[in-house]
Amino acid sequence: MGKIKRVRARWVPVAAVGAAVAAAVGGAVWAHGGIGFGIGTGSGSAAAASGALTSSSLRHGHAAEHGVNQTATALPSLALQAPLVPTAQRSFTGEGEWRALAADSHGQPVVQGTMLRAGGSSVPVAIAWIRQAAARFELHPGYAQPGGTWSQPDMLPRESRSGLLATWNGGFLMGDSGGGFFLDGKQYGPLVPGVAAEVFHRDGSFTVGVWGRDVKMDPTVVGVRQQRQLMIDGGRIAGNIDSLNTWGITDGGATYVRRSGVGVTAGGDVVFALGPVMSPRSLATALQQAGAVRAMELDINISWPSFMAYDSSVDPLDPRPFKWGDYPRPAERYFSHSARDFVAVYSRTAVSHGGCVDATGAARPQPGRSTGAPLAC
Repeated sequence: MGKIKRVRARWVPVAAVGAAVAAAVGGAVWAHGGIGFGIGTGSGSAAAASGALTSSSLRHGHAAEHGVNQTATALPSLALQAPLVPTAQRSFTGEGEWRALAADSHGQPVVQGTMLRAGGSSVPVAIAWIRQAAARFELHPGYAQPGGTWSQPDMLPRESRSGLLATWNGGFLMGDSGGGFFLDGKQYGPLVPGVAAEVFHRDGSFTVGVWGRDVKMDPTVVGVRQQRQLMIDGGRIAGNIDSLNTWGITDGGATYVRRSGVGVTAGGDVVFALGPVMSPRSLATALQQAGAVRAMELDINISWPSFMAYDSSVDPLDPRPFKWGDYPRPAERYFSHSARDFVAVYSRTAVSHGGCVDATGAARPQPGRSTGAPLAC
């Protein structure tokens, strides 16, 4: 595919995107080429949390069930990103069009999603975009990877879910990652210069970069998760992208498997990609199309990748998760103890969420800060 011109985001009336939201998130199946691509289906879907079409429910990425008056509520506008794929170049209906997945307390779509056919992938790839300035990012350990006792729990207990917008999976087994894990002053393995890293700052911000070049240890860093090398650096795909073993051991040695990755755009926003049938090049191409200037691969193979968004329209203190992408894990995956590390994303406007939780999930004050400060202990 040729180079795609990216244009500035625009304001779009909710009514204009309601159909797309309903098709992608409201328990529908996106079918293409005879392949059913399940989005948000099952017990943890957004559809299960939606009983009526309201301005709130649309802001949180799903539409009404049958029989609801769709003209009863005056709807605000949503700021959606410009489409990634021009209409004439789309390989399936809706490719590259963004829709709201999760919103902050002001109704703004902090998390948005779209689908792409990228780099030889035989089914659509799920893309998520997160506005950095409106979100806070937390690293959580897994009870097996990295294992041990940490300041953050290996799950998201009910009392820490207010303001929750999204979650995504961690990386390889630590022994295969080529690097280390750091959280709140404790470390597992060395943080290796030159290795790609997710980096979490005390103010709740997040980035991806090369450790020792783009990012390094300083008092603002509260979390680091390293893994091998960048897939995209300076906006360019790595020269060894087709060297299969560089990008992890796959089920059966296959090239095309379920893969996930995360990156940052030139403006500092965060993009995530997940697809069920992807090569390393497919994943890198999808992240590049989504605007990543630096990006790294995360976990791979059938069992591990996942991306969930959260609908708080019914209960802001306990939002309902739904799946974005094709994977077998349940939407409630991180509401139970997780064997592997993961990332949680919160809204910065959620006034009821703050402070810290200890390893048991109990709330505790953040040292030297009020309980309304970002979760960075």
